Amino acid sequence: MIVKCPNCNTKYNFDDSRLRDELKVRCTRCKHVFKLFVPDREELSRPFPLIETKNEEKHEHFEPVRGDFSKRKTEPVYAGESPDKRRRNRTTFIALSALLIFVLSLIFVLSRFDVINIPFISSQEEQTMIQQETEFIEEDVKDISLENIRQYFVSNDKIGQLFVIEGQAVNNFNVPKSMIKLKASLYSGEGSVVGEKVFLCGNVASLFQLQVSSKEEIESTLQSRLGILTTNKHVTPGGYTPFMVVFYNPSEEMQEFGLEVIEAREPTS
Repeated sequence: MIVKCPNCNTKYNFDDSRLRDELKVRCTRCKHVFKLFVPDREELSRPFPLIETKNEEKHEHFEPVRGDFSKRKTEPVYAGESPDKRRRNRTTFIALSALLIFVLSLIFVLSRFDVINIPFISSQEEQTMIQQETEFIEEDVKDISLENIRQYFVSNDKIGQLFVIEGQAVNNFNVPKSMIKLKASLYSGEGSVVGEKVFLCGNVASLFQLQVSSKEEIESTLQSRLGILTTNKHVTPGGYTPFMVVFYNPSEEMQEFGLEVIEAREPTS
């Protein structure tokens, strides 16, 4: 009789005389174990039509199977990886692809900005920057000197003419100082004020930034809290903090400028 493996469809010529009430055999091709049952004797006496297929093979015999299979658990045998493993691999691949796309998108977005302000500032540091104005007298700022001062003009294609003042605020007190603030004023030939700015020390912009950046980008650099808290939060005795102030398209009446220290706080612990 012709017997076909239910797992791989391989056909075998099987000797009917070897049939008992129940027989377990193993496919020699895929190693699948299955049962053979004794068919009706009348059916055995009928001619059994053979069906040939192009892609199926016929084998002469099964590989015998020995042992007690009533307590043995058989597992399916797969060529290559099992479906569960392929599914896990596919899930891992999708997750890694999504992560890679996210990282590349983040890099692209960040690359669109010339200046990145880091907002990781403690509440205490933030409070130091926004505390209410205090009346400072000359004794509070008298030993803060302004050194290495220089002024120059820069041409910016987006804005026009920039007037830049930069230098260093040096702490000549015998105690640390913090949040040193200056006032820059522009004067006409008659001595009237034609421009004025109040700003904290701590930040400077490069010449390249002054030439190509927009007004918003330049101000973002000069007001960066990261720079202020790094160089102007705790200025030790003899130490200094840099400063820069920019006037955009200053008045043609400007003839001179002045700088004044207006605040020098005690550092907070």
